[in-house]
Amino acid sequence: MARFLSRAGTNIDDLERQLARVGSNENDTGDEANVASTSKATEETSLLVASDHTLQYVHGRMHGDAPGSHKSKHKGADVAIPSVRKLGTWDGVFLPVMLSIWGILVYVRMGYFLSQVGIVGTAASFVCGYLTTTMTTLSISAISTNGTVKGGGPYYMLSRSLGPEFGGSIGLMFYAGTLLSAVLNTVAFTEPLLSNFGQKQGDVSHVFPEGTNWHILYSSILFTLCTVICMTGAQMFARASTFLSTFIIASTGMILLSFATRQPFVDEEKSVYYTGWSMDTFRENLWPDLQPIAQGRPSETIGSVLGVLFPACIGIMAGASMSSSLRKPSKSIPKGTLWAVLLTFILYMTMVLCLGATTRRITLRKNFNVLQEINILPIVVPVGAIITSVTSTLSGVLSSASVLQAIAKDDLFAFLRPLKQRPGNDGMTRAVLTTYVLGQMAFFVGDTNAVAPFTTMFNLIMFAFVNLACLVLKLAASVNFRPTFHYFKAWTACLGALGCFAIMCVVDVVSALMSTAVVAVLFLYVHYTCAPKAWGDVTQSLIYHQCRKYMLRLDLRKDHVKFWRPQILLLVHNPRSSLRLIRFCNALKKGGLYVIGHVIKGDFHEMLPEFRAQEAAWLRLVDELHVKAFVNLTIASSDDQGARSIAFGAGLGGMRPNIVVLGFLNNGPESLASDGPQLPTDRIRLNEAINAPSYVRIIEDVMAMGKAVGVAYGFSELDLGPEMHGYSSAVLLPLGHTKPKTKQYIDLWPIQIGTSTVATSSRHDAYLTNFDSYVMVLQLGTVLHLVPYWSKRFVLRVMCFVEHQGDVAEESRRVAKLLRDLRVDAELHVHYLQGAGLQTYDDAADGRAELVQDTMPSNAVPVGIVQSPRRAAQASTGGFSMRVNLPMPMRYETRRIDSQAATRSSSSSDSSDTESDSSTDVTRQATPLETVQRGWRRKSAQRTMNKMHLDGHLFSTPNMASPRRRSDGSMVLSNFYARTFGSLRATPDSSAGLGNLAKAKGKRSRRDLQSMNDADQVETGEASTVSVPQLGQQRLEFNDMKVTTQNSILNELMRRHSRDGTRLIFTTLQAPEPGTSEDGERAAAYLGDIDMLASGLPPVFLVHATSLTVTTSL
Repeated sequence: MARFLSRAGTNIDDLERQLARVGSNENDTGDEANVASTSKATEETSLLVASDHTLQYVHGRMHGDAPGSHKSKHKGADVAIPSVRKLGTWDGVFLPVMLSIWGILVYVRMGYFLSQVGIVGTAASFVCGYLTTTMTTLSISAISTNGTVKGGGPYYMLSRSLGPEFGGSIGLMFYAGTLLSAVLNTVAFTEPLLSNFGQKQGDVSHVFPEGTNWHILYSSILFTLCTVICMTGAQMFARASTFLSTFIIASTGMILLSFATRQPFVDEEKSVYYTGWSMDTFRENLWPDLQPIAQGRPSETIGSVLGVLFPACIGIMAGASMSSSLRKPSKSIPKGTLWAVLLTFILYMTMVLCLGATTRRITLRKNFNVLQEINILPIVVPVGAIITSVTSTLSGVLSSASVLQAIAKDDLFAFLRPLKQRPGNDGMTRAVLTTYVLGQMAFFVGDTNAVAPFTTMFNLIMFAFVNLACLVLKLAASVNFRPTFHYFKAWTACLGALGCFAIMCVVDVVSALMSTAVVAVLFLYVHYTCAPKAWGDVTQSLIYHQCRKYMLRLDLRKDHVKFWRPQILLLVHNPRSSLRLIRFCNALKKGGLYVIGHVIKGDFHEMLPEFRAQEAAWLRLVDELHVKAFVNLTIASSDDQGARSIAFGAGLGGMRPNIVVLGFLNNGPESLASDGPQLPTDRIRLNEAINAPSYVRIIEDVMAMGKAVGVAYGFSELDLGPEMHGYSSAVLLPLGHTKPKTKQYIDLWPIQIGTSTVATSSRHDAYLTNFDSYVMVLQLGTVLHLVPYWSKRFVLRVMCFVEHQGDVAEESRRVAKLLRDLRVDAELHVHYLQGAGLQTYDDAADGRAELVQDTMPSNAVPVGIVQSPRRAAQASTGGFSMRVNLPMPMRYETRRIDSQAATRSSSSSDSSDTESDSSTDVTRQATPLETVQRGWRRKSAQRTMNKMHLDGHLFSTPNMASPRRRSDGSMVLSNFYARTFGSLRATPDSSAGLGNLAKAKGKRSRRDLQSMNDADQVETGEASTVSVPQLGQQRLEFNDMKVTTQNSILNELMRRHSRDGTRLIFTTLQAPEPGTSEDGERAAAYLGDIDMLASGLPPVFLVHATSLTVTTSL
């Protein structure tokens, strides 16, 4: 048993290392042991136990080592860990950020800003720019203080905090913005160079030729030199960067000093009018005055000026780029960045006020080099500008190349894989060369005013999505998002994001939309193509928050049939043999819930490791098959118990499966091995084949839960076109193959299910016809046909059947109206049984006992043989049977039988037994078998009651069948004989009545008259029976046949009409009699009935519903 310890001591260091590894990039190997909880650690793995094979992490001061160095022992040898000097807030964050913000635009474009938008416009532009950068700084500070910041720069910090989607998309935008910033500084470098050393306008010397092409050449040369330095002498330049920065600080100081000490002067040759501090000059420069900067060009706009000005506000990421070199990144990054932002803002506003109050607008408009002209030491300004350009270009090339190489290393974009670092090679070389090529292409854009808007747009889109991602992180209410920087709030991130998007729209609406679209495309590309990363994903936290919120609103009590949709639970035994069924159910769900369930049989503790392995394998299978399904596994001692557990627990709230789908029972040997491509689930432990009682018990349990049941028969043979290599979705449902030339069909065979039951309390014979499954067949077929793949390649057909050919027209009318009301767009075909040449039906209807005996279970009753109630109670038979030619959409049909008339029509010798049976029925609930048998006897008794008496009297009908209503509201009698007798009772002449009957029904009247003239026998004793009808006498009707016989007839009918061109069949599933699963023979017989119905056909999907799934009301 584990022991408690008095104190943690040095184990805290080990804990921090474990916490740093959990969820980090070190776990990308997928080893589950690496992401295990620290609770699995034992005393042997801690620092309390010394081991020669374990690296001891001990602080140097515990052994008296010198500060700045650490030592560890490994196999007796002392290994010295060299110390690296870390930077603080001043030199690591504040100085780099300030120098990055205070860039070349201060020297070459400050006069341009004031001449176009005035003091007010320039100050407002800086306020807007700094507002967005400050809000972004707060977001960056929150991320940097929410955990330990390692090396890798802003991209690494953002990607590990916000996930690969945000990290990849923002990272590329950050790369583009940093690269364009370097290009901007390089292009701006040529202006102070030529203004001092140009052949025409050089103040110091006339050396360099001028012109557009020369500008591009000078920029290219400087960019090439900076690239070479980055590849060869970057470390040397890093040592000299602090020294060079002093020139920039000195030049800034000289500019501010000149405003205070310089006397007013005028230089008309250079259009310089320096008035010194003057209120008139201040008022002249106060308001905007937008004018073209050159002849032939359009006037400037607020957006164009803001696009050039905003790059002067960027550079806040420089401190985050130094994270690996900082002693305390979480403390230095927020503090140093915010102070640098505040100081540069004060300097910018001071320069705007000083320049606007001392220099006339004509000078600001015509001479962009005005700061050099009014300086007391003019050479300091170009030197500072050139040094700023060189240092900014060098840092831009290095930073952008490192970001590009980091993105390539993370393998987020396939097109960056050639830049991925390889063992033994310098990965930065390819990244720097790629950056160099892209930078050279950017020089052809134009001058500073042309490059600056692109720099603005890419940096703004990066800042916007940084703020947006942090806002999502805050709104998701993640418990682990607890930054120690307390000034970050949700509204600051929201304000920053809105400010960035607003500035983008002011600069250029079209460019803003295009930039946003590019980020969205990159986000979706990473989301759908990148392999999962163990970094954590902020979108998952937001999705969880929103799902929980709306799942609570999805109230199961408010569910309505109008908005019914298939929510499927597919129980899978062998994943390889069920691949096509998995894809089929994915199409059938049509936006609904889809859960794939699997049962692992065995002891819970023994199977728990198998459960974890299988869960990972099933999830990979779902990803690789591209099906939108959840995986639900369970451990149980038997298949039916596991299925019951999954059916109960699947889903949440209002999202629960309403259809449970099973593949048909296969008793043959199964294996995961296959000649096809390997699946992630090929190595899972496969359970033993499920037996028939367990399979039927699953069906019974699902029906008892009130869910629909679907049985997929023959779906391993589902043929949807030529297969392709691999096992992606294109294989299992090859959406890419061409449309077949011949018609292919989806056939819907909706069949009514009926059973007879006796309401003993009222002595009413209630005849139940279940249309739930009938409608479900139509509904599922229509839903599948709504999927584009199925609708383009298949024609939907509804196949119905009636007993007699004369009923085809009436059935067609009724079903066609139903299809119109249900909005089912399908072809309608109505078939008939009698006289259609169906050998099975003819033999069964004529009462050929040998056929009936061969097609029924050994303990079933042959067709036409009625047993006594006591014997019938011992026999097993299904409680539901197929019905034909019943009116729709009535669900309950009640016919009252006059017991006295039935007694008068029976023989006197049978009266005592009949009364005994009747009295027994009142006190004892009828068994399912007795219910079926009594239905046959009641039909015979009614025929006897309605028997014609041709003795010169009127036709006598002691009890007419009670009327019922059609779907259109009209009244209709339930029985053919009742309708016929009703018309003949008004005829005084019996012979005339007989003639009318013959005219009404033709050949059927002669058959009916013959059957009604024959006295029907009613069972009155244990040994009494009704003999099988002989040929030429009354034929047995389909509704009175046994279930097995019905299935055989329907199979022949379907094979005749749904073979050629039919790829899939939907039909009705008969429910097992309760308790069927308790008897192995009855369970096998039930499955044999299903097999008899579906064998020899295309794949058949049999469904049994427990409620209606569609309505015709609005």
